[in-house]
Amino acid sequence: MSSRAEPGRSSSQDLGDLSDLDDDVCSALLANARTKDLEANAVIYFQEDATEYLYILLSGHIRLTYIGEDGFVTLYNIISAGRSFGESGLLDNLPHCDTASTIGPARVMGIDASWIRQDGAAQAAVRQALAQLVAQRYRQHMQFTRALYFPSLSQRLAYLLGGLLDAMGNDLAYRGSRVLCLGPEVTQRDLGVMARGTRENVNKTLRRWQKDGILALEDRHIIVLDRDRLDNLAINLD
Repeated sequence: MSSRAEPGRSSSQDLGDLSDLDDDVCSALLANARTKDLEANAVIYFQEDATEYLYILLSGHIRLTYIGEDGFVTLYNIISAGRSFGESGLLDNLPHCDTASTIGPARVMGIDASWIRQDGAAQAAVRQALAQLVAQRYRQHMQFTRALYFPSLSQRLAYLLGGLLDAMGNDLAYRGSRVLCLGPEVTQRDLGVMARGTRENVNKTLRRWQKDGILALEDRHIIVLDRDRLDNLAINLD
């Protein structure tokens, strides 16, 4: 990963998920970090590539996909700034199990995997934090997988939207109220892939919810007006 040096600009807050580590550990991580500005649709790593870095997204959005044994490409997550990714190979010394690519322009920090794998108190603290993150992500992935077997698209889509709002929703003022929305980095095609539906059926469902006052669709944004009703759709049959 080539670097673009900005002396003195990095801080522990740039470490996102790892920013709560002790100051000396954060300093060691930053000393072994490089940053890179990427264009839209740039591939950061491919599935089966060697794990050479731990990545932290500083700005922009990343699409995570994997190819199954049937050759089908599955989009399983879209992440926003502050999230780490590419962690699993650091713990088991195996290649990446997914592919990471940018949605729009993004800035990514890469921390040298060879340093993380070394012996030392700081490295041990990082590996422990990564193990906790991987366990947390595994639980989230299992919840997401179970949601894929909800019997209706409305349930699956409502559950997915709720999760994306919690992870990357933007707070904004809309007609006198504070609401959450998803920006254009999450397309209806993405929602269809993640919710096991077609783009056309996702669009029909969203427009029905717009008519019911649950959300609004404006300028490629999904603006959620009634979060309680959206959450109820995820646990109730149509």
